Amino acid sequence: MDYNYYHFGPFLFSCKIQESLLKFLEESSKNLEESYSDKLAGHLNNQYLFPEDVQKEFYKQFIEYISAYRAAHCDYFQLDKNIPVNISPTDLWINFMKPGEFNPLHTHGSDLSFVIFLDVPGEIQEEAKKFSGQSAPPGSLSFVYGQPARNDWMKTHRNFIPSTGDLFIFPSLLQHWVSPFKSDVTRISISGNLHYTNRKDWPKEYF
Repeated sequence: MDYNYYHFGPFLFSCKIQESLLKFLEESSKNLEESYSDKLAGHLNNQYLFPEDVQKEFYKQFIEYISAYRAAHCDYFQLDKNIPVNISPTDLWINFMKPGEFNPLHTHGSDLSFVIFLDVPGEIQEEAKKFSGQSAPPGSLSFVYGQPARNDWMKTHRNFIPSTGDLFIFPSLLQHWVSPFKSDVTRISISGNLHYTNRKDWPKEYF
């Protein structure tokens, strides 16, 4: 029997960040002063914008991950990889998440967004393993798309219990949220947004 199947819906990309980039971010996260909380949805007390020089150096190193996302995105949607897509960074900030804090369901205002988990204490993962409820376990990163549905028909959400070094890149309009945890530790993550600068030059199949 000949058949076809088609990928559609948001493309969610994940991989591990190299140790050298994690160390750069760890060093750069000390003594930050510019709060970014008034620009963000999170119910967190400590969210800081990285200075411009750190952002520039980070995105120089991050370009290989953007390129990997681009190649995988074209494979997923069967798009022409030779069509130029210019991507420019918007911002870069750090989140120090403590017990009871959380990110409600939200989207971002750019084209692509990402999160890097810089430090995930093992206590959070152990807490998640012991959780017995039906919702997302404590400390989960959850992505939500589309209307509610039974799993045998359509997957409308994915929950992840992050580990140190995990990277997720996703469309900025993809709804996501982060559940709180109770363990007396601090989880550190880094997020940023990127936008397309040459959208007007794309062929119609890119929309």
